Amino acid sequence: MQAWQTIALLWLAFGGSHMLMSHGAIRKALIARLGGGPFMGLYSLVSLAIFVPLVMVYLDNKHQGELLWNLMAIPGVKHLAMLAALLGIAGVVATYTQPPPTGIIPTASKAPYGLARITRHPLFMSLGLWGLSHCVINGYASDIAFFAGFPLFALIGCAHQDRRKRLDPSFDEYFAFTGFLPFGAQLAGKGRVVWGELPWLGLIIGAAVGVGIYVAHGLMF
Repeated sequence: MQAWQTIALLWLAFGGSHMLMSHGAIRKALIARLGGGPFMGLYSLVSLAIFVPLVMVYLDNKHQGELLWNLMAIPGVKHLAMLAALLGIAGVVATYTQPPPTGIIPTASKAPYGLARITRHPLFMSLGLWGLSHCVINGYASDIAFFAGFPLFALIGCAHQDRRKRLDPSFDEYFAFTGFLPFGAQLAGKGRVVWGELPWLGLIIGAAVGVGIYVAHGLMF
């Protein structure tokens, strides 16, 4: 089995385990048997048990397989991809400073606010953007299998979450004024970005983390 195939199978296992354990009936049954805290612990352990080997397999097989594309030859593409990666990292960090109502630790209010006005799934969409940016920079089969998993997991996972949350009437306003994709609500005329609500400190810290990763990228990877 080639490296990209192993990576793809591990992504399928990672996504499948998430969807299975978050399924309404299964989730309720596990929480009833284990309790909320132990369930989250089990959820995290299963995730790590798959994600850690996924990362290790990729790190051992970087730039392997067929070269599917070389977009770096196009002027300006590298800089755009680096900017997208920086925005992705900034979005991830900022989400932890301003978690949305759909997060692992949900907020008390389900009213659209801050990052949630841009997308109701800021964490996963930021991870997806980061992965997509690396797909542009890296064109080998093993690279694409690994990094494309992030946007695919984000899209499929967020769609699955939306389907569950729509069953809860308390999320009606949240869905009415937020978009699935970034700036989707604004393009549809359903909402606006309130720049003063954004977690600017979190975004600045996230951007600084992104710059630090870029500077140390050669040593880290």
